[in-house]
Amino acid sequence: MFRAPPAVEAWNDRELNRYNNSSGSQYPARVVSTESLVANTSYIEIFAINPSTVVHNGSQTTQYVRPNGTVRTIGRYNDSALGCANRTTNDSCVVESMSVNMVGLYANGTRQDTATSPTAELQYRNLTGPTTLTVRLSLSVTVNQTTDSGESNTTTYNRTLRDSRQVTAYEVTPSDATVSLANHRNSTGVSLTVPKLWRSVAFETGDVVYSRWRFYTRSPSGWAQWNTSSGTNVSSTQRVRPLQVHAIPARRGPLANLDQHSLATDAQFFEVGDDYERIQRDFVVSYRKGPEANKAPLPVDVRLNQSATHTRTERFTLRANDTHPLSAYRSPTVHGIVRGDTTESRLSTSAVVDAYPANMSATVVNRTTNGTTVAVTVESTRGYPVDFGNVTLTARNSTRTHTLGPGERGTFTITIPERGLDQVVLTYQPKYYWWEQGNPVVSNVVATERTTTVEWLGSSVPQFTDIVDLVVVTVLWFLPLGLLLYGFDVWTNGRLLGIYSA
Repeated sequence: MFRAPPAVEAWNDRELNRYNNSSGSQYPARVVSTESLVANTSYIEIFAINPSTVVHNGSQTTQYVRPNGTVRTIGRYNDSALGCANRTTNDSCVVESMSVNMVGLYANGTRQDTATSPTAELQYRNLTGPTTLTVRLSLSVTVNQTTDSGESNTTTYNRTLRDSRQVTAYEVTPSDATVSLANHRNSTGVSLTVPKLWRSVAFETGDVVYSRWRFYTRSPSGWAQWNTSSGTNVSSTQRVRPLQVHAIPARRGPLANLDQHSLATDAQFFEVGDDYERIQRDFVVSYRKGPEANKAPLPVDVRLNQSATHTRTERFTLRANDTHPLSAYRSPTVHGIVRGDTTESRLSTSAVVDAYPANMSATVVNRTTNGTTVAVTVESTRGYPVDFGNVTLTARNSTRTHTLGPGERGTFTITIPERGLDQVVLTYQPKYYWWEQGNPVVSNVVATERTTTVEWLGSSVPQFTDIVDLVVVTVLWFLPLGLLLYGFDVWTNGRLLGIYSA
């Protein structure tokens, strides 16, 4: 369901061939027939725009096309019923000739391509944004009109028929997709910013991330009923109808390799920090939710599973194990919502960073009756000081948070209103996650979130109890040694130390 949009071009080509091989003047019932007009059942219609996808956003729909594509037209002009212009009561009219001057395709009024048949394939190029595509059929009809008195008058009429569609040209480009990589412990991290209407991103490793669109095909309205020039219905075997590709956002996304269990939501990149070893999967995706929208209404004969609400995201991060080299993720291929719309985004070497968990240590520098001052050091496992982010110190029922600054070089002091502490919990939260493109990387190394428990806090200032303990330990160590030496001095009659005298 989340793979490429279906190819409907083969169906539409077959239907048009069947129409061209049919006899008589067939036209959709919605074509207005007016007897007062010359060539009154002639028509031109846009049958299909290839490639294109009708995207549903709630109750709104937009037909997206690639900047370069084709328009298939369908139409008739021969054997049309005739009405005379300026007709009086007993005038009679006979069509002497009818021909096509031109079939033209226009984009916002600018001509793109021409043909000589109402059923044609016309090319358009370099469309941008919202565009009105219009096809025009220009006919020349020569009519011989005879009056009651037998006077004959030959007149050539020019008639132009039109049909239009509103489309939006869209194409993913390399500048739409940005990539940053990170070596994170035993894995490779990849962060991508992708265009709004992305469908999937594929890597050289074979891994694919899907945006979870569901596709179905359906004929536009107005093609079910057909008539002939005599006003009779056309049989179902003679009617033709085009197919369009429709896309609905099915659920929350994105999705890795069609494995729903590899999904992490709400930017909870849970394989970093101390929880890394819990994750054994090879390829995990996380993302930040975008704005929520209600599900799109579907025709009664289309049954697809949808969530009550959905969300699209334009940025996601994946974690892959170290079985693939970093270079395998440098050039992802991004696929757009319209079939065949792809681009390759190449990563510059400056976008590669090293991500390591933050190491933290704490030492007591002062104890008072009002609290305890602790010196905290934060650095990555590679030894680089951490200059961004917040460190939260928790001890018993008290919590204090400190924001790191570049001038501190990862070292600061913090006072907490607790006495006699022997344990604190330190939690580091980065200001910028390593997968964010705006991360101001220092020395190409960033620290990841982590929680560390520091037990039996050391102290850089000796306290009274520490001094007493030192004295006791010193006496216990040196008193036996002194007694032993004095005994030897007595035994040697004072010759060892010169302290004893007989």
